[in-house]
Amino acid sequence: MRAGDNNRYATNNNGSSVTVTVTVTEQHEALPYLAGDVATILPSNPEALVSRFLSVLPTAMSSIADETIHIQYNHNSTQSSMNNHPWPQYCTLRGLLTHCADIQSLPEREDLFALSSFCNLNHNEGKDQREKLISLSETSGAALYGDYIIREKRNWVDVLYDFDSIRLEQDGVAKMTIEDLLSVLPSLAPRHFSIASSPSFIKLNQKSTRVNGFELELCVAVVEGQTPRGRRPYTGCCSKYLDSISPCSDDQTSSPDGSDIVRLWIHPGSFSKLPMDVRQNPTPQHYFATPVMYIGAGTGIAPLRSLILEREANRMNARATVTASSSGAESNGDGSNDNILVFGCRKKDSDYYYGEEWNNLMETNRLRLIPAFSRDQKYKLYVQRALREADGGSGRLIIQHIIENN
Repeated sequence: MRAGDNNRYATNNNGSSVTVTVTVTEQHEALPYLAGDVATILPSNPEALVSRFLSVLPTAMSSIADETIHIQYNHNSTQSSMNNHPWPQYCTLRGLLTHCADIQSLPEREDLFALSSFCNLNHNEGKDQREKLISLSETSGAALYGDYIIREKRNWVDVLYDFDSIRLEQDGVAKMTIEDLLSVLPSLAPRHFSIASSPSFIKLNQKSTRVNGFELELCVAVVEGQTPRGRRPYTGCCSKYLDSISPCSDDQTSSPDGSDIVRLWIHPGSFSKLPMDVRQNPTPQHYFATPVMYIGAGTGIAPLRSLILEREANRMNARATVTASSSGAESNGDGSNDNILVFGCRKKDSDYYYGEEWNNLMETNRLRLIPAFSRDQKYKLYVQRALREADGGSGRLIIQHIIENN
């Protein structure tokens, strides 16, 4: 898939998260999706991190980083082992570290124990480093592991840098070989994101000049910050990967190996039974056969936006078939209770995702919004309270929506 757009939507005050909107366009055959479906993305590691990882490996490995290697499993390899390490049969070490291995993950305790056997005791601190890795791996060392790995978010690169006896070579040979490395490194796991766009709504408001393909949008919080003690910077693997994408402005001349290529799959979501049907005889106040209340917070707004816009597209399609006399009456009606959105976030100025869209829908009486900006007043306001206090309090809105409409 090719990424055609990538925008930072908003940033909260402490800079710890942002929202990325990515529009993906398939180059050839269109792959349809439904409102509420899930996009599964397999990220890649940044070039700088891969280079740093190679620099903390034994020279015997880093020197052949760009040479093709042939990976074969031993006959006694278990299916579990092959599933945990689904390495390609032919690749370069650099390519494997970039696209297949999760070198940004935090090593588990059993991983540290496995690494301890590769410490070279001829190193000045080899024995101490081996003992420390063993201590970190033991149940009794849980607090030490928490301080060193969890709180400071040390990934595989950091651990191999700190325990430099692992890369010590004698006569050009280190205790850890490529086979050993590939047996302990975890593979990249796909990440799942609810799609934030509606295919029907995009079709009705198509602005792209592309003939083939499809578009979808994601609303992703980019994880980035500093650890509390060492003030070490850290980022999320997939979210930062999406944030770093550089879209190509001209897909006719861009390289298929460019940074705008995204490995993406689409899976069915859990909203397939959400009512989308328009009434057979719609009124200005009620266009849909079933009203829907949506409740979400933060980037959890993504699937809700997809569903709201899909219903809006259905309404627009049905409206196009209404006679001119009835369409005039519809413009003066208030169908906002057909779609009620209860949305929570920290601050309106920084976390109000898709706020302009919600305002436009409210102005045309197609949506009712009940916001809960938890940090914009002296007391904390969450969606539960905002919903309970709506329409005079005592849960009146919930009673009306659930009981009276059924």
